[in-house]
Amino acid sequence: MDFLKRFASSSDLFGMKKFLLYWFIAVAALAGMAGCAQVKKPAAQVKAAAVGSRFDQVGWVTLYAGEPCASQIMFDFHGTGSTVWLAAPRGETEILTDAANKNRRVHISGKWRRGGQSNCSYVEVTSAEVTR
Repeated sequence: MDFLKRFASSSDLFGMKKFLLYWFIAVAALAGMAGCAQVKKPAAQVKAAAVGSRFDQVGWVTLYAGEPCASQIMFDFHGTGSTVWLAAPRGETEILTDAANKNRRVHISGKWRRGGQSNCSYVEVTSAEVTR
């Protein structure tokens, strides 16, 4: 009985109310931040050219962040207002990875290819060089 009297004292009750108030404010703040979060939309994919046609542009590359529609796709090429998926052999992959990590411009030559899905077009890189 003595335990209940001490537990139910006004200072303990005040402390518990204060704790619950702070907890409620923290949860409300986190819910508010989560509700305002924006989903980053991917850049527009350029309309693919005919399979086998040549691709030759200068731009920037980033490592592909997502699940590609073809296992060969490892890079996003950011050219004039659009994004193109790139697949590259080992030698060009090293050049493109270095350019992506250092945010350098590259000149890409390659051929348009199609993956297994109908909306899966990408460029198979035949040549990649860092430009200034």
